[in-house]
Amino acid sequence: MPQKFHALARLRAYAAHNDPATAMANTVALSVGGNMPFYPLYMQVLLGRHVFPLCLLTSLATPAFLVIPWLSRRSSRWGRAALPIVGTLNTMWCLKLLGARSGVGLFLFPCILLAALLFRPGERWLCLGLSTLTLLLYFLSPHLLGAPVIPLGAVQAHTMSVLNAASVATLTWLLAVLLASILEKTNHG
Repeated sequence: MPQKFHALARLRAYAAHNDPATAMANTVALSVGGNMPFYPLYMQVLLGRHVFPLCLLTSLATPAFLVIPWLSRRSSRWGRAALPIVGTLNTMWCLKLLGARSGVGLFLFPCILLAALLFRPGERWLCLGLSTLTLLLYFLSPHLLGAPVIPLGAVQAHTMSVLNAASVATLTWLLAVLLASILEKTNHG
């Protein structure tokens, strides 16, 4: 087996879980964690070298996303809960770094969606608690966080908002595809 296929098989095995919602959370966590190190590179290309090294701070949560599948093997519930929690905390951190005009706050919407989708009926308290808290943070973040650490001009903020909107749309697409797969298996299995 070629090396790249072996690595992909190991990654799939790491994300796998017998609970479909947990497997979905693991897949999303690895996808986000795998893409996060590229965000500072995008920032440098779009904004210029002056954002280095501060732009590296946007990737601090990468290990937290990558450890979610490991956590889910210890507790399916807390593995599923970790994804919207880590996503929300990371988004708030990036909001402090880049400010609301960067559009990075849009990442709270997939966090709300994940909080609504990943929990069982008996875990409704987690669903409602996490989704409501994330929604409140979206509305309150401009008042809670103060001035951004990395000040962006109007053109830079617009450039970042386009990148972030495209990233949120792509993440939402991934969530829809994974959910459709779960529903198809449920309806035909």
